[in-house]
Amino acid sequence: MSEVREAIHHHHQELIAQLTTQVDALRQRHADADGSALVEFLKSELLPHAAGEERYLYPALDPVIKEHGTPTATMCVDHEFIQKYVRQIEALSSSLAHAPESERATLQENLYLLTLRLESLLEVHLEKEERVYLPLFERFVAEPEQQRILAGMHDTPAEAQAEPLKASMHQPLDVRDVPPAQRHPMIFARFDALPLGGDFVLVNDHDPKPLYFQLKFEFAGQLVWDYLEEGPEVWRVRVGKEA
Repeated sequence: MSEVREAIHHHHQELIAQLTTQVDALRQRHADADGSALVEFLKSELLPHAAGEERYLYPALDPVIKEHGTPTATMCVDHEFIQKYVRQIEALSSSLAHAPESERATLQENLYLLTLRLESLLEVHLEKEERVYLPLFERFVAEPEQQRILAGMHDTPAEAQAEPLKASMHQPLDVRDVPPAQRHPMIFARFDALPLGGDFVLVNDHDPKPLYFQLKFEFAGQLVWDYLEEGPEVWRVRVGKEA
């Protein structure tokens, strides 16, 4: 990871951490949590960050994405997170059905927070499709092709859509030719979809040690991480979840 990319990454993590702290304070109804600190953070940190990205970062990336990337890749990342939230909501719902009364309040609170995250993500995701992608689809894709695509979207059952993901669990995940910005979301989606005791082999062109620390932080006590090959050109790591 380059010095500049690492700096931007750390700033993103700081923004998320600060926002989470402010939201937790409001949720727990701290005496001094009247929203003023949250507003100050949003106006002095979050909005300037967004403005800076739109003014400098995104214009630099537009021609790069056109030549080397996939313009809809960020939408697929949204889908990965939607799938993750659905799985987590399903798991919490199942736990609630058999939870003792002493645990139900905590589980219900977590379920509510997950639904809020899903709702927010879905609202923005659909707005991006409506505002950016569908006008282009309507204008530049021929009507018969539009109809074929629509039929294909509606005729594909959920089970069939999930099948490629299930099959991929047993295949190595080779990210060497994947653009760097897309690697971690792809790996996290694969890991999140693993059942307990499941694993996959990650293939990379450098030591993925920073990923190890991220996974270890977010999935404490679940991570299995075994090096199978350690460079100098190829790294292979068995990544899995404890049974």
